[in-house]
Formats: sequence, structure tokens, C-alpha cells
Amino acid sequence: MTQEHQFYPAMIEAVQQTLENMVFMEVIEERGAPTEIPATDLTWSSMLINDPVQGEIRLAMPAGLLKKISGNVFGIDEEEVTTSQAYDILNELLNTIGGLFMTKLLPNQEYKIGLPTLEAGKLPEVDEHTVVWHLINSDEEPIKIYADGESLAALHQKVE
Repeated sequence: MTQEHQFYPAMIEAVQQTLENMVFMEVIEERGAPTEIPATDLTWSSMLINDPVQGEIRLAMPAGLLKKISGNVFGIDEEEVTTSQAYDILNELLNTIGGLFMTKLLPNQEYKIGLPTLEAGKLPEVDEHTVVWHLINSDEEPIKIYADGESLAALHQKVE
């Protein structure tokens, strides 16, 4: 593991690179109190990290932001985006972010990740094995990333 791609900044870079390349959207780390996503507007997906560490990565954002991103990807008005299309984009974003994160975190190592799964309801509680990134786009819409799991979170503590 190299010091230039420490855990926390590696995820920020992965999210920024993914959103800039896929939808020309810039995101930055949110400063101050994090913006909450109302439960009625919450859309999120999760993906397991299987090897060489175990854990889970979750991507959460408001449904309206997901529609905006999806419309951009498909080149259509966000009002025309179907729920299925939006969920496909959410899962693709998480898959790309997760792959980039693992590549940045563990360069020159093979890793195994699961397929993203659309989730419903509120996000799981944050515990001592959860690292959270609070990001916003230029319209100050929140994007949340969660990395959870003892062995995955241990990488964060080793390098920070």
C-alpha cells in the first residue's frame, strides 16, 4: 500500500474521477455540518468488497440528483429518465467508484468486488468500522459514500 493513495483521499479521488468522466460533474468535500438527505428522497446502493479485504461500500444521493445524473448519461431530459434507468446508473456509478477506490488503495493487487445492489429504506447505522465521506456538487446537492467493515476500515487506520 502506498502513502500517496491513502484511504480517505483515495475515495474522494475515485468519486471525483467517476463523476467528472461520466457526467462532467465536479464534486468536493462538504465543509461544515453535513447536509442530510431526507428519507423520502434517499436513493442508495451497496456493493461488497470480497478480497483482499472484506467490507461494503454504499453510495447515497437524493433521487432528484440521481435523475439529473442519469439524464446527463443518457442524453435525455431528466423528466424522461425511468426509475429503472436511474437505478442502473446508480449501480454503475458505485461499481466504477468501488473499482477505482480499490485500485488507488491497493495498487498492483488483485481485488474482488460484488455486484452493486439497489437498497431501500434508511441507511444502516454508522459504527466504529464505518468511514463516511460527505461530498457535494456545484449545486450543493449531497452525495454520501460509506465504507464499512472491520478489515476494510483497518486500512484507513493503518495509513492515517
